This record gives sequence, C-alpha cells and structure tokens, in this order.
Amino acid sequence: MEIQRTANAGVLLKLDGVSILLDGLCEQVEGYLPTPRLLADRLLQDPPDILAFTHSHADHCSKALVSEYTKQNLRPVLGPESLYSEPVQVGNVTVTPVPSRHIGKVEPGLVHNSFVIQGSKCVWFVGDAAPSQWKGRADLPRPDVLIAPYAYANAKAGWEVTTSLTNDLVLLHLPDRENDRYGLWDAVEQTTKNRENVTLWIPQIGEQISL
Repeated sequence: MEIQRTANAGVLLKLDGVSILLDGLCEQVEGYLPTPRLLADRLLQDPPDILAFTHSHADHCSKALVSEYTKQNLRPVLGPESLYSEPVQVGNVTVTPVPSRHIGKVEPGLVHNSFVIQGSKCVWFVGDAAPSQWKGRADLPRPDVLIAPYAYANAKAGWEVTTSLTNDLVLLHLPDRENDRYGLWDAVEQTTKNRENVTLWIPQIGEQISL
C-alpha cells in the first residue's frame, strides 16, 4: 500500500492495484497548504479509479479542480454533493461512506462523511471527523491505518482515541510551520513524543510513503 499526500488534508491511496483520491484536491485556506498545480495536473492526466471527498470545505475540496476532473473523466466521485452515497467497489477494494460529525461548531446543514476503505488492508480516512465519535463503534472494522487530522494527535483526548483504534497513523491538516499561528506542530510533538505503540507519519505535500 502506498500513500501520497496531495493536499492540505488529502492523499492518493494505492491499495491492491486500485487508486483512490481522498480529499486530494484543495484550495489554500489561511495557512493550510493547497494542492500544487503541477500535482493537480498530473492527477487530471492520470486519473485515480475513485475520488472521495468528506465534505465541501475548500481546504478539503476544490470545486474548481473537481469540476475539471469530472469534465474529463467518468470515474466515481463520492462526496456530499455526489450521486454516489453508497459503497463503491473497484477490483477487490471497497470504499464505504460513513456519516460522521465534523469537529467543533460548523454551519447548519454541512454533510460530512468519513470513508472506510477495505482490501488487503483496512484504512480509515476521517476528514474532519471529531475523534470522540469513534469510541465504542463496534460496527466498523478496526483500521490497519488511520489517516486523520491533527486533532487526533495534538491533545490527550484525541490521542487516546487514536491509540485505541490503530498502530499506524498518517497525520494531515497541519499548516505550514511558518504559518502555524496556533502552535499545532508543537502540540502534536508534545503529545506524541512518548508514543510506544503507534507509528506516526506526517508527510509533506507530494511525499509518498509505503506501509
């Protein structure tokens, strides 16, 4: 399995020969990093098998880039404004939307889905889902890999949820260090410095990791 970070809170996941772009086309919002144009062009030219977006916030989903994609390709697109709200299967990989609650107070009517990706490994991609809602969710398969925002590693409560779910965490949604006005990098490093059972990756935009 390979994971390449392509956006502020998004990745290109390759599992069992199937490629899935998850929140992988975004715009720049405050200090959060956008999808570089060259990387977006490469994704448009070599389209993934499935696109999936957890919600419509611009730091997770660029409507302009998604529109460019859908004009050129007929691949399934899962997301709040998509016709695909049921599980989508390509090859031996299934992507299942799971209704979930966005972190904090958000505008009324915002639709948010996390995604459970199942093949030879199980991956959870949670978008901006609040960590607390996963406690006691016996209806969902335990993830081999959790792909999540900084809230799962910058404070004790979120970190306790993370360590109860998985041993492998790919952390996203951190701003550029130079624009980190809320001290998120310091908080994550402080919370995770004594980790024993969790392997942590914080990839840069464009960086690829193999698990």
